[in-house]
Amino acid sequence: MQPVPRLAAAAVAVAAALILLVFLLPRDAMEYLSLNVVGEPPINDRSWLDGVAELGGELSMRFLAAWGVLIVVLGAMFLLRKEGKPFSRPPASRAELITYAVGVAAFFTANLLIGYAWWDPDGFLGMGPLFLPSVASLAAFGLLPHLARRKCHLPTSALATSREGLPATIAAVAVVAFGYGLVSCIWHCCSFFDVKMYFFFFVTKLFQLWAMCSYFFMWGLPMLEARFKHGPLPSLITAVLFGICYPWHTVGFAITFAAFGFMLAVLTRRTGSYIPGLVLLYLAYIFHAGLPWHGPGFSVYVLQPVSMLIACMLAVFTLQHARRRKDGRRGP
Repeated sequence: MQPVPRLAAAAVAVAAALILLVFLLPRDAMEYLSLNVVGEPPINDRSWLDGVAELGGELSMRFLAAWGVLIVVLGAMFLLRKEGKPFSRPPASRAELITYAVGVAAFFTANLLIGYAWWDPDGFLGMGPLFLPSVASLAAFGLLPHLARRKCHLPTSALATSREGLPATIAAVAVVAFGYGLVSCIWHCCSFFDVKMYFFFFVTKLFQLWAMCSYFFMWGLPMLEARFKHGPLPSLITAVLFGICYPWHTVGFAITFAAFGFMLAVLTRRTGSYIPGLVLLYLAYIFHAGLPWHGPGFSVYVLQPVSMLIACMLAVFTLQHARRRKDGRRGP
């Protein structure tokens, strides 16, 4: 009998633990974590319990999150089965490292000062008084990697922009993002509740995520990899910087995004490209805001069966892939 691969065993253990947590965690504890760690009360002026009712009740909400866990874990296994390869770039110079550090400090400070003053739900397209300065800082942050590459005379390959196997990777990323949207039904802080919010969800957020991913994963991660060679340190540094620089409103939120940043760093190393991470973040945000708040009928009769079908299809695909690998090892 062939031994179970370590990745598969770890994935099964993580999925089982998370699903158990989803069903056993008391509702009061879940509500507290949602409001005080993940973020704020839902921005449509309704309560967390209203969101539970919109999802078809507490049991429906938990089942959606459980299906989401399965989808995320199985999809992540597909993404991580590809062996990563070192980024093709020369070691980072002191000038490049200083430029990177100054950029991080400047953006962190600007983000801390501007905060959420760029956002006004009653303003035109949700734009607040500091919307333009915020967009300007994002543009500078996102374009600085390209400027630094030219000034430091680095090859194009110095940035994580590989296109190898990108379509299949993007498809898998979209599935994982859908799963994350299901998991996030247990805190549901956002929604498409007004047409004027579409600009914020589909345009502003994409621009923000492009800037963040360009800086930290397209440029920063390969640079730190070249500086510190292999090992977890470059990914850990990138994850922490990403977590504290991403616009956050609680310490728990920043820590959560630091953990998310580590997963994006691993994905970037595996694919050689920052694009899958960018697409993952963007679609995860869209599904997070787009799946809840459509009423119990949609949640129970549409979202539940679709989620179950996707999870089962992924499970079958994973088993078939494992069987093919097993048969291949047995062959001549």
